[in-house]
Amino acid sequence: ANIAIGNQLYEEAFAIFKKFDVNTSAIQVLIEHISNLDRAYEFAERCNESAVWSQLARAQLQQNLVKEAIDSFIKADDPTAYIDVVATAHRTDHWEDLVRYLIMARKKARESYVESELAYAYAKTNRLADLEEFIAAPNHADIQKIGDRCFDDGMFDAAKLLYNNVSNFARLAITLVHLKEFQGAVESARKANSTRTWKEVCFACVDNEQFRLAQNCGLHIVVHADELEDLINYYQDRGYFDELINLLEAALGLERAHMGMFTEVAILYSKYKPEKMREHLELFWSRVNIPKVLRAAEQAHLWAELVFL
Repeated sequence: ANIAIGNQLYEEAFAIFKKFDVNTSAIQVLIEHISNLDRAYEFAERCNESAVWSQLARAQLQQNLVKEAIDSFIKADDPTAYIDVVATAHRTDHWEDLVRYLIMARKKARESYVESELAYAYAKTNRLADLEEFIAAPNHADIQKIGDRCFDDGMFDAAKLLYNNVSNFARLAITLVHLKEFQGAVESARKANSTRTWKEVCFACVDNEQFRLAQNCGLHIVVHADELEDLINYYQDRGYFDELINLLEAALGLERAHMGMFTEVAILYSKYKPEKMREHLELFWSRVNIPKVLRAAEQAHLWAELVFL
């Protein structure tokens, strides 16, 4: 047979290999020399050996026949080429087939890469029930990383499941904002309890005019003097003056209330609610930054308040 191949008598070589049941070499001749994958497929079906199916599968994969290659790999029960299969399926968008392949591969090889890709493929095919079941069972997948990938690809429902599974509440809060589940986002922000998360959720609630929830978040932000200005500018730039004043008024009763808050309320009153300024100053003059409030009162022509200060 090898002499026949050397003399380019490929059909003869194939016939010899086949006669003596050297099936892996026979299919190799069909794939490499005769280059006829249809015949190779028929031959594989006839002799039905996993080594033969494996060879056929690799050849099909190189030709980008992803569905056929995955069928052949599954018949061969051969998960060894998983990196190539995943890369090719990603490139050609064969997600459904990839799920089938990875389920087979997972039974054979408990690889973190295989399991992570399976989770991602479930997300891509929108099989969220399967995904939920998969991450609830013991697995070796890198859930956090797959969550980030789903989030970046805009698959927020899947990201929500994944972040929830690893208790990454900061990312979960932002994911819920994208899903317009603001109440849930505030709950997650409470669990994450980081100023940055509070701000992101608060600003998203403001954009969607969910002021009650925005206020819940805002109360956790204004107690940090260095974050106060950002918050005030965000509300003011969008014209939500009353909501901003309500938020700060609610915050004055907090035990962590600081001078900046009393000062900003006074300045906001001078601009938007001058009738309330006098009472505020009489109560809290000792807790405001008097020079700053003086300038605001002067700009607003509030002479009586100016004299008082």
